[in-house]
Amino acid sequence: MYDLLMAVSVLLPILSGFLLLILNGPIKRGKHEREMEIGVEALVLVNSFLAAVLIAGTGGHSGNLVLFRLYGELTVMFRLDRMGSVFAGLVSFLWPLATLYAFEYMKHESRKPMFFAFYTMTYGVTMGVALAGNLVTMYLFYEMLTFVTLPLVLYPMTKEAARASRQYLYYSIGGAAFAFIGLVCVLSFSAIGTTEFTAGGMLNPDLAGQRKNLLLLVYVLAFFGFGVKAAIFPFHDWLPKASVAPTPVTALLHAVAVVKSGAFAVLRFTYFIYGTSFLRGTWAQWVVMGAALVTITFGSTMAAKEIHLKRRLAYSTVSNLSYILFGATVMTPWGLTAALIHMVAHAFMKICAFFCAGAVMHQTEKTYIHELNGLGRKMPVTFACFTVSGLSLMGIPLFAGFISKWNLAEAALSCGADAAAAGNPGAFMPYLGVGVILYSALMTGIYMMTVSVRAFFPSLVPGGAEEAAGKETGGKEPEATDPNWMMLVPLVTFVIVIIGIGLHSEPLMRILTLIGGEAG
Repeated sequence: MYDLLMAVSVLLPILSGFLLLILNGPIKRGKHEREMEIGVEALVLVNSFLAAVLIAGTGGHSGNLVLFRLYGELTVMFRLDRMGSVFAGLVSFLWPLATLYAFEYMKHESRKPMFFAFYTMTYGVTMGVALAGNLVTMYLFYEMLTFVTLPLVLYPMTKEAARASRQYLYYSIGGAAFAFIGLVCVLSFSAIGTTEFTAGGMLNPDLAGQRKNLLLLVYVLAFFGFGVKAAIFPFHDWLPKASVAPTPVTALLHAVAVVKSGAFAVLRFTYFIYGTSFLRGTWAQWVVMGAALVTITFGSTMAAKEIHLKRRLAYSTVSNLSYILFGATVMTPWGLTAALIHMVAHAFMKICAFFCAGAVMHQTEKTYIHELNGLGRKMPVTFACFTVSGLSLMGIPLFAGFISKWNLAEAALSCGADAAAAGNPGAFMPYLGVGVILYSALMTGIYMMTVSVRAFFPSLVPGGAEEAAGKETGGKEPEATDPNWMMLVPLVTFVIVIIGIGLHSEPLMRILTLIGGEAG
């Protein structure tokens, strides 16, 4: 029964999205829009409930479900392990809330059936990445993710959206090509004759032999290939450009579906395909670690410079996704645990921040930082939620971001000490990583708190008080207020989770530590 639920939780949203495309005509003519929204939300809730039943019923370990066989040992196969449970649970928790938010945000938009069709299909494809039992299956759904999200990036149908979608497509296909090299290489050197995910890795050291440097090169290529969707430098540019899409799309691109699938794929490839014993201490480890640190530094610096609200948050995502990749490159059990806790924490922090930005745009049509002066008094709940998200992204204690950054720093220090004891010339890199985390926290304080200060305390900004007072007395703009419950319920829920993880992370950390111990 539970094995069948894996297929249902992946295929139900995909097939329902196709059905919605077929019914696009009648709905588009203005009929049954309300019924469509109720049906979509009900479908997403049912699928999330099935995912919860699956995760709880299997305890993080299900059997193998072979959907079909491609050739020989190449199969499309689902299997739920503890690491997959974390990603699947995260996706299934966030999607119903994101869909509810999207109904209000897209209220006055056209082509809603098409939008929600691909929005729903993306849910199923992301679940396919989470439940993939081998590298072939993960690669297949990783590719599919590009094509079901492309119409969402293109949705505004503007020249800017067309350019952004082309760039997204080019980067994603190019990254998939590098990832495919890794897939082919793994098939040649597999210790078990398949590409099934195996805790600790499944490369055959005897077959590798003198080809170790070639395998390390392939790992680096695959790391960057999967890392394209995680917006690793220099393949990051598609992410800020994709902010032209509607906020419900950018929130999922930046917090749940695309970027997290890229980071999740890197973790799978590192810990469950190659294995850290094969990679630890090699030149490949220091190359990919250096790339992650450069991306963290670059992304946080660019975010502090950016004046467009959604693009500022996009550069923040570029930086924060490489925290997860940095945890992957530490290549220890604690590194994997730290990467996973940041993957979970960042999902809630960033979707909250994006939804707050979307609420401001929806209520006021303002998109630039300097336009936000005094809005905190008119939209107190929205900007309070944004402030909590910002404090957590900074890594302030009592919030989820502190837990993840603390564990990343601790894992890095342990890695550096081990490398130094072994006389490895790259031992300084993990220590440098701690410094980069501190620098990024400073930049995060600048680019997140300046928004909150402008919103709540415009008098502290040069000319801010006069500008805010002019808006209040001029009567030229509609009165800004917090959005309705369909937007506020997700925001408040995310804030509760962010604070909950910050105050009581032990249950989650216990699960993630177990995953790290198994795979690291």
